Amino acid sequence: MHEYHEAIHIIEHACEEAAKQGKNKVTKINLVIGESSGYSADSIRMHFEDAVKGTICEGAEITARTVKTMLRTDGVPSEVGKEMSIESVECE
Repeated sequence: MHEYHEAIHIIEHACEEAAKQGKNKVTKINLVIGESSGYSADSIRMHFEDAVKGTICEGAEITARTVKTMLRTDGVPSEVGKEMSIESVECE
């Protein structure tokens, strides 16, 4: 169920990005999903398709790129690949 809430967050972010750009249609959303995040690209897409109806994101393509989990070696105690993020939003 956390994918549904993430889909809502993705739509909200994309709508905000379109407004910042002065655009009224989102055409593509590119995601980065960490392999250890627990998120499924297919599940995100399914929930996105349900939640997007009636928004400026309706009809937008949603892509996902998976990244491997890596420990950072710069002394910062965090991991890359344990999260999901929005890489870019394309609008027209």
